Amino acid sequence: MHPDNNQASAVELSSFNPKGDLPMVEKWLRYPHVARWWGNPKEAIAAIRNHDTLASAIILVDSTPIGYLCWQTPTHKELADTGLADLPADLVDIDIMIGEPSALGHGYGPEALSQLLAKLRDDGVQIVGMATAESNQRARKAFKKAGFRLFRTFTESGEQMRYLTREPDTAA
Repeated sequence: MHPDNNQASAVELSSFNPKGDLPMVEKWLRYPHVARWWGNPKEAIAAIRNHDTLASAIILVDSTPIGYLCWQTPTHKELADTGLADLPADLVDIDIMIGEPSALGHGYGPEALSQLLAKLRDDGVQIVGMATAESNQRARKAFKKAGFRLFRTFTESGEQMRYLTREPDTAA
């Protein structure tokens, strides 16, 4: 990573390998800047363990792991349980974390999202979405930079949330 100079860093997505990557992701989940938004680390790592590894990736910057991405098509029940039943049934929901504190604020998240959006577009996905807390200014800024727009607000576990959507084939 080149945070101290103007040299561009290479952001890429790497296949998620649970055996090698889970300990690192679990470490990230314990960092306060991640735990604040991802919740209980034990519950989050259990969800990641059960997630389809083909719909997960590690975010690399200059070949160094800095974050994690996963995506899925939520069931109608999952959407209804969060009050988002009005989202399109074919929507692909994305979750992202920048785990390494030194990687925050460098634009790596929007670049990783751009790469994932290109992959999903190639897979025929028509619409993607992401939820973020109203109070998560860093994520809101990154998602806007990646071309996501407000679908609507909602409340989850007492927290004001925003659900953002984007068509993968549109430019940010």
